[in-house]
Amino acid sequence: MVRKTVLDNGIRIISEQMVTAYSATIGFWVENGSRHEQGDCGGISHFIEHML
Repeated sequence: MVRKTVLDNGIRIISEQMVTAYSATIGFWVENGSRHEQGDCGGISHFIEHML
């Protein structure tokens, strides 16, 4: 079952328990990107993506 939790600060957490799995995975999705960059910071979102 997939569960959505919204924290008081607005961060959304999507979780799913898989009883047959012996590992954990974490991912981050950020609602931001190159379309939100100013001209002098062009490419910084893509750079940070690779650094993470």
